Amino acid sequence: MSAEQRRPPGGASSDGRASKPPSPNRAMLIAAVAVIVVVAVSMAGGALFFAQAQPLPQATPVPNLLGDTVPLKQADHVQTAAQLDLVPGLPPAGGPHFAQPERPGVFTAPVEDGRAIHSLEHGIVWISYRADLIAPADLEVLRQVAAAHPRDVLLSPRPANAGPAAITSWGRRLNLTAPISMMAVESFVVANVDKSPEPGVR
Repeated sequence: MSAEQRRPPGGASSDGRASKPPSPNRAMLIAAVAVIVVVAVSMAGGALFFAQAQPLPQATPVPNLLGDTVPLKQADHVQTAAQLDLVPGLPPAGGPHFAQPERPGVFTAPVEDGRAIHSLEHGIVWISYRADLIAPADLEVLRQVAAAHPRDVLLSPRPANAGPAAITSWGRRLNLTAPISMMAVESFVVANVDKSPEPGVR
C-alpha cells in the first residue's frame, strides 16, 4: 500500500486528529510584529541620517575679544616707520607693517613697531610698557604672564607710550593702569591670541 493510500481520509493526521488551519489571531500577531519591525528600522535609519546631517555643537564657546576696537588701515608690507599707521602715545594694533615679524618673548630693549605689528598679524599679543613709568611690581606681573605664554606673547619696553603699559592684539588695545591686574592681562591674552588675519604663524 502506498503512502497516499495509507493517509487517512478527510485530511486527518496519521494519529487520527484533523490538522487545523493557522489561527486568525496568530496571523494578525505575526503581521503586526512585522509592521513594528519595519517601522523601527525606518525610524532608526532616519535618526542616524538626521544625526549625521546636523552640525556638532561647539564644545567650547569662543570668548569675546577684549580691549577697545582699533580701526585699521590695509595690512600692507612697508619699508619705513613713516609708512606705519601710528597714533601718538599709543602702541599700534595692526595696519601696515614690515616684512619681517618680531619673535615672541621677553625683551629688555625696544622692538621695532613695524615688526611687532607683523607679529600681531600672526596672532601674537604684544605687551608694551614705559620703563620710566611702570612700577617694578607691575612689570613683574607682565613678565609672569609673558613667561606663561612663551609662544604667544611679546613683551618689550616702548618709550613712545604715554601710559605705563598697554596690551594689544590685532585690532584691539587695552591701556593698563597701576596696579596692573594679572587676571586682566591673562584674560586678554587668552581671549585675543590668534584672533588675527594669519593666526598661528610663529
